Amino acid sequence: MVGSKFPPSSDDSLSLSAATTGTGTTKAMNDCRQISWDVAGAGTISSGTLKIETNSESPSYTGTWHELDSIDLSTLTGGVAYHGTYPGMLAWVRARLSANVVGGGTVTARINGLLG
Repeated sequence: MVGSKFPPSSDDSLSLSAATTGTGTTKAMNDCRQISWDVAGAGTISSGTLKIETNSESPSYTGTWHELDSIDLSTLTGGVAYHGTYPGMLAWVRARLSANVVGGGTVTARINGLLG
């Protein structure tokens, strides 16, 4: 099969939804040849950091995850969106707020992949 693993606006792609703190849902991406993430801010965000991370062990892995991307969330204030990609196969991918969202806003992160 070729195409996206999840329909673009599907809840299946959500790792974090309107979040200000925490670790998002881990997504199994081992059937994808390329991984992508979309992060959107809502409201005013004066600071915060979101990491996109991967591991090859399990979705509940408790060790150190490998960082794919680090996003300064102050650049997403007022509804700005960010898109990133990784050009290869990965087993497990998640979004994690390593520094809480400050300023009253929230962040939503989606993870998807290209099948085939």
